[in-house]
Amino acid sequence: MADTPNTPLLPLIIDISKLDVQIAGLQAQLKQIETERKNRAQAISALELKKDARAKLLAEKRALSSREEKGIKVERDRINERRRALSTLNNYKLQQAAEREIDFVSKQIGQREELLLGLMREVETLDKDSKEIEATVSGLQGELVAFEAASQETAQGVQTRLQELQAERAKQAQLVGNNQVLTLYSRVAARFPSDPVVDVVNRDGCSGCHMKLGPQVAVQIARGDVVKCIGCGRILKLPAE
Repeated sequence: MADTPNTPLLPLIIDISKLDVQIAGLQAQLKQIETERKNRAQAISALELKKDARAKLLAEKRALSSREEKGIKVERDRINERRRALSTLNNYKLQQAAEREIDFVSKQIGQREELLLGLMREVETLDKDSKEIEATVSGLQGELVAFEAASQETAQGVQTRLQELQAERAKQAQLVGNNQVLTLYSRVAARFPSDPVVDVVNRDGCSGCHMKLGPQVAVQIARGDVVKCIGCGRILKLPAE
């Protein structure tokens, strides 16, 4: 397929394709900067959620540990009272019952003390983890601030260059002045954004899909006609030599 306008349009289409490749690269760079910023922010948010969960669990374990300490103290006071009262008992059976009660409560205290030691170890581990997460979050927040400051400057430069290229592309599109050719190019560029225009190799082959096209294609392109590859649909041009 060929377009035969009064003015050769192929050089203009080639220029537009080069501009589009640059524009796409800059847009990808801006997208990469924003993606990196979001990824960093999400990593911080995830760690903050983890830190909050650790803090909640730590508070629960500390409260439980405090209750156990108070409970053990109450039980110890109870044993001490029973021991003081034991010396005042004259009845053997009552003394035996009191001693059994003291022995039973002492075993319960021992079990609760083991539980308390486990809780204290958990509290210590959770407290350490919380401090480490907090330090990590603080470090990542500082890195995010530095990244945003640096990337903002980079993004501003990219935006300025992007606007320049888009303005240049608009001028090139006006020079083409042929809506059918621009529509054709737009469709090809949408399908092949990285290489909508490809070289003819050995004067009769498409470098995009390697389809043999015949020698007449090189003649049409040399006139400045816009020619599509019959195989892949890309727009064809002669090599730079």
